[in-house]
Amino acid sequence: MSAYSVQIDSSRRLLNIVMRGYWNQPTFDQFAAEYNQAMRTMHMTGGLNFALVDGREFAVQAKEISEQFRDLIARNKPYHAKRTATVVPTHLNKLQAERAGDKLEACYFIDMDQATAWLFSVET
Repeated sequence: MSAYSVQIDSSRRLLNIVMRGYWNQPTFDQFAAEYNQAMRTMHMTGGLNFALVDGREFAVQAKEISEQFRDLIARNKPYHAKRTATVVPTHLNKLQAERAGDKLEACYFIDMDQATAWLFSVET
């Protein structure tokens, strides 16, 4: 099973990301390239309203990787979704995600159904 997937749904203006495991630098670099491309593709096709990040199988990451996530998110600020729902397995994951994603309009959940209900609860 892959460490991540990045999928876009232009018709719904949705970015869907799944992240798993504990990442090394090459994994982060590959993810960052795909994430950057997805963000720019969505921007060129009308923008991004929603992002759903499934991190239920994502480990707490090393400080260096966590900081790189924060930088990656900050660099893509012009392309961010209007609403991002992130699903995490534990409170510690939530704290790390909040630090990395402090530039996002995001809420953090442990339950996928609650996350998707919140994400699509309003029109953007």
